[in-house]
Amino acid sequence: MAMRLITTADDFGASRAVNEAVAEAYRKGTLTSASLIVTGNAAHEAVALAHEMPGLAVGLHLTLSSGKSALPVHAVPHLVDRASHFSSNDVRAALRYYFFGGQVRRELRAEIEAQFDTFARFELSLSHIDGHQHLHAHPTVLPIVIELAEAYGAAGIRVPQEDLLCSLRIDRSRLCYKVIVALGHAILARTCRRKLKNSSLVCCSHAIGSMMSGRMSEDYVIGVLSALRANNVEVFFHPSKEDSGDPFGPNTGDLKTLLSPRLKEFFDSESILLATYADLKRDVEAPSGSS
Repeated sequence: MAMRLITTADDFGASRAVNEAVAEAYRKGTLTSASLIVTGNAAHEAVALAHEMPGLAVGLHLTLSSGKSALPVHAVPHLVDRASHFSSNDVRAALRYYFFGGQVRRELRAEIEAQFDTFARFELSLSHIDGHQHLHAHPTVLPIVIELAEAYGAAGIRVPQEDLLCSLRIDRSRLCYKVIVALGHAILARTCRRKLKNSSLVCCSHAIGSMMSGRMSEDYVIGVLSALRANNVEVFFHPSKEDSGDPFGPNTGDLKTLLSPRLKEFFDSESILLATYADLKRDVEAPSGSS
């Protein structure tokens, strides 16, 4: 069976440079999907672009750290500072959401629902859910996300899972970081797949992009996909027309990869089918034996 590959640009709406890169990668390259930060500085521009590109599958990039809230400060005072910013320390935010109960969790649910509602008001079809630093898969957050994703009609959800040995065989850099990512992914993926068993949401067997975030070269992508034996894979990027200065963040190299003729030739030669989460859901729902 041919591999179905979802190619996603994260941080859609973060800036004009990111938005322009997403549009170029979709129109001229191999991008199929984008994940929208509804509170991003350029979110409204991103939405306008998305309406011009109806074939681009747009999902919600849930933001619960290192970003702005959808709700005002007085509605989520335990989650944000006076400027409506979540903690920039992703680990601290994750620990707070896990160990603090009561009011923190009530505010968390309200904020997550507000981000879903904001997306809905943009009048875009909700393709999928993922999140900054994969906090959408956090044990406290995930049940809320699954409930709302189904209610708002999403097709799929990203389950973070990368193969450590596969990544290291292709690129030995970031060893300690990759080990930490692999351990974290193993915990999150196990919880996600268990909770998704009774859900209508689809997911991929692998979601590639964290271990080499900010440095998703064509050699790395081709190497990983050549080594995987999987039917459904998501590869996510952080393309931008400008380098952000963050070694893990938006960058011009990811855009170059998505525009690479060599990458497209590889997909064609390996019979890899570019897809979206909606395509995967149609596969699941199709009657047995249908094409």
